Formats: sequence, C-alpha cells, structure tokens
Amino acid sequence: MKKIVVGLALLLTAVVGMAADRPAAPEITPPSNGEEWLRLSSTEKLFWAIGYSAGYRDALDKIDVTAGPTSPCASLAARTERQTSTAGKITGFELVSGLERFYSDPANVMIPLDSAIRINLLQASGKDQTTIQELIDTARILGQQASARPPRPQ
Repeated sequence: MKKIVVGLALLLTAVVGMAADRPAAPEITPPSNGEEWLRLSSTEKLFWAIGYSAGYRDALDKIDVTAGPTSPCASLAARTERQTSTAGKITGFELVSGLERFYSDPANVMIPLDSAIRINLLQASGKDQTTIQELIDTARILGQQASARPPRPQ
C-alpha cells in the first residue's frame, strides 16, 4: 500500500511539473498576409476579426484618455476615427467576408493584413475606386518586398 501511495505521489508530481512547463496561454501569431489568412479556419478568422475590431476601438479610446483631449495624440485619434468611421459599424462577419473577397484575387495574397483591412474599411465607407486601386497597387509592391526579405527570428 505504501508503494502505491508513493507511486501516485510521484506520478502527480510529474504531471504537475509537465503542466508547469507549458505556457499558460496559447501562443497566437497573427496572420501577416493573405497567404497566412487563408490558412486560418473560419472560426479563427471570425475570432481574429472581432478581436482586431475591438482592439482598434479600444486603442482609439485609450489615446484620448492617456493623452488628454487637447493633445496632438487625441486629434490624431479623432482624425483616424473619422477616416475609418466604418470600423465601428462593420461586423466581424463583414470584415471576414471582405477579406475573403480581397484575398480571393491571387495578386493580393502577399498584401499585409493591416493594409487589406484598411482597404476593406475604405471600400465599405464608399471611398472612390481610383484611390482604393492606388492603395492596392502600393500594398502589392510592399507585400512583394516584405515576402522577399528573410523571416524575422522569433
């Protein structure tokens, strides 16, 4: 009986030790471009889009609070809010759908995700197509340059 108790104690100690070695939260690496975005499951895309939208809104609110209402940061936050006013009106589903349409064009796959979101928001707000196409062309060039660089060490 004593050996069984000692064996269980050792087993529990080993299990607790292995659990302590694992990180408390899963490592989440945000997608950097369309290639990585398209590899996510539909649930991961939706969760990511909702989190991104909430974080964007929180960031704008925090700039106002920490910098004070008359600071240059506050005016930047207000200007950014006006320029992307659809950010609060677009749902996670709409953002995912817009990104799926955007990245369905193979020429857009290497465009960084943050640029694709900005383009998507501008399209949703009715920005003129000429301006949007210029942004897409620039983002394609930047995406190609970024993909030509070696990956960052993690």
